[in-house]
Amino acid sequence: MQKTREFFKDWKTFEKAWLFVFLIIIVATTVYFSATDTDYSNLENVVLNWAISPISAISGIFCVVLAAKGKFSNWIWGIANSILYGYLAYRSGYYGDMIINIFFFLPTQFIGIVAWKKMLQKGSKTDVKMRQLTKLQSALLLVAALVLTIVFGLALDGVDSFFTNSMQRSQSIYSYFTDITGFPLLGPILDSSTEVLQVLAQIFMIMAFAEQWLLWILTNVITIGMWAVVVIADPSSASWSVPTLVMWIAYLINSVYGYVNWKRGAKRDA
Repeated sequence: MQKTREFFKDWKTFEKAWLFVFLIIIVATTVYFSATDTDYSNLENVVLNWAISPISAISGIFCVVLAAKGKFSNWIWGIANSILYGYLAYRSGYYGDMIINIFFFLPTQFIGIVAWKKMLQKGSKTDVKMRQLTKLQSALLLVAALVLTIVFGLALDGVDSFFTNSMQRSQSIYSYFTDITGFPLLGPILDSSTEVLQVLAQIFMIMAFAEQWLLWILTNVITIGMWAVVVIADPSSASWSVPTLVMWIAYLINSVYGYVNWKRGAKRDA
């Protein structure tokens, strides 16, 4: 009990409230869909529905909430989330998300641990010193993100190789976007944007810049749309894709709050 009080001692009422609301929603959706859709003759399906999906979502929420508050412990939760979400992405056919979580986010959690240890606020063992870019640097960052997204998207669409094919989501998802928009490059561009934005956001998170949250906001909006398509295109995936979708909605709310909090913190720490 004492450790719990210590953990939440500098949390605002809003932060506690939205954390517990989304935890309850994730647990409720997991129990509901798992109780109705689990194939108990398939051990992998049982583990996926009742363990990996909810633990991935819960660890992810703790990771991003603590990151929004500039807490060093976010990296520990990030290790668990990178592994579990990477497996979920693999099972859904989102191989690009699997690759970026296992081969980028997982190792960068350890880089973040080392980097933030050197950037903690004076006299603190838990809170990082926040920084911010200039307006010109922020604009250049967004332009770079747009250019890299388009270039990588064209590569995903036009280059025939193992790597680029593995970074693409299933062709049925691509066809779905093409049918409803008439724009065949939309699927590859969306794929590209989620990879490029997450890589840039994670780098700027390690460097403790507030502008990371602008990139996370864009990433979360796009990813919510992509996971919604998974639910629509494959209703049988609801038992594990719906809790994951809820997780990304929580990420979006948190990223907006994170941007506001970090901009305020950067001015304080300047």
